[in-house]
Amino acid sequence: MGIVLYLFVVIFSLLLIGLVYTLVKDFKEIILGLVNMCKPQLFRPITWIISPIWFIGYGLEKTFGWNIIEKYNDSDGLEKYPSTGNLKLDFAMGDKLLISKTSERKAESLIKEFLEFCDGDLRFEKFKIKSGQNIQINCPNNITFYDFSILTQHFCNTVKKSWGIFKSGRLNYYSYSDRKTVHNLIGETTNGQKFSIYTLDDLYNDQYLRLNQELEVKKFDWKLINNGVQQYL
Repeated sequence: MGIVLYLFVVIFSLLLIGLVYTLVKDFKEIILGLVNMCKPQLFRPITWIISPIWFIGYGLEKTFGWNIIEKYNDSDGLEKYPSTGNLKLDFAMGDKLLISKTSERKAESLIKEFLEFCDGDLRFEKFKIKSGQNIQINCPNNITFYDFSILTQHFCNTVKKSWGIFKSGRLNYYSYSDRKTVHNLIGETTNGQKFSIYTLDDLYNDQYLRLNQELEVKKFDWKLINNGVQQYL
């Protein structure tokens, strides 16, 4: 019994020493990681409570030049992309849908999370989900440009292979959440015009695409739409 207790004490002591060593060696990285975990996120209510920690870190970085906030290609990820012009939308007249490489259950969960915070008068049963190689979600016609952009961002931030699609008689485009920044969607129209959508803009009134041919936009396979899918009721 004494030997077992002795071994237990030795093992516990070694683990404790290892923990202390790790905390001391990586103290800075641990603190920075905790600060960045507090970054406010729309669909993570807990971050609303702890976000003051992130804002304090952001303020200290801007004031003293300290390297605190997680960077996106050497920026804080909050910037708006420049544009060479605006492409107006006939958003109310077009079809709005999402394509996502996820499951029906996950898609339903993401839609319900979104509906808890969206400003529009939307109901879950108005979202028509189709299952196949990918999930296709036909959004209700009355979804606003702002809500559709936020929903696209929410899907992309959770499921990397997700896209927001808009189709009308005048304009077709796809968009997805830009990994280099926090608040930008980027995409391309079917005639090759690259653009960004800044989700902190007043997208209720400013319904246009911010054109910029210098953006690095991944190609989207339009064949994914209605590609062997069946209606899911």
